[in-house]
Amino acid sequence: MKMVYLAHPFLGKQENVSDAEKIELKLLRLYPNLTFYSPLHATGFFYFTLSYEDGMKHCYEALSRCDELWLCDGWQNSAGCNLEVEFARGRGMPIHSVSEMMEDGK
Repeated sequence: MKMVYLAHPFLGKQENVSDAEKIELKLLRLYPNLTFYSPLHATGFFYFTLSYEDGMKHCYEALSRCDELWLCDGWQNSAGCNLEVEFARGRGMPIHSVSEMMEDGK
């Protein structure tokens, strides 16, 4: 089963975690043969504990273990999402827009 890294803007805001949850639930219904990894849920709780750089190291490690990067709306305005895109591009990883994938999965 492919693993998809679901990048969503965070900024330490709970409403962004909630939005990512709703998106992931929709994606799970559309793509039952994929596994989605949400860094907001896996590591977001230590956002204010680690330095930004150390937090991103955890994100890069998880992203390196995924097969694809899917970007939620607003990713362009997120420093973390932009860093994840650069990392994925450097590895030749497929990158998709969640909005497009939701359209394709109908």
